[in-house]
Amino acid sequence: MTVKSWSTAQRERLANAHFVQASRDAKAANLLSAARHFRRAALLGHARSMYYLGVQFLQGKGVPKSAYHAFCWLTLAQIFGDQQAATALQRASQALTSREELLASRLAADRFEQICDLELGDAFQDQSFTR
Repeated sequence: MTVKSWSTAQRERLANAHFVQASRDAKAANLLSAARHFRRAALLGHARSMYYLGVQFLQGKGVPKSAYHAFCWLTLAQIFGDQQAATALQRASQALTSREELLASRLAADRFEQICDLELGDAFQDQSFTR
């Protein structure tokens, strides 16, 4: 798999652009498009997008209602520092069995790895950070 490499500034700029578009789409009630853009921003490490995507899954707005996917994204939002994620994460957790919660946590761990691979980019690939 080839990992796309961006500078931190490029990644943040792209994540913010997706977040702004998602916010516009959500305001215009185009929730499917909002979810797509929140997901793109979230995969670039945008914590607030992770939160909003998790809430969309929790409420089933623009995406299939899924406490499982909500738990995944809200877990990541909390890890990446979103202050409101804990409350929504509790609501998602209440809708899951302990096994489902474990599986959702594993999905969150996989997504975490994807996000970190993008963050590391060339520094990861050329190992220059170890010098």
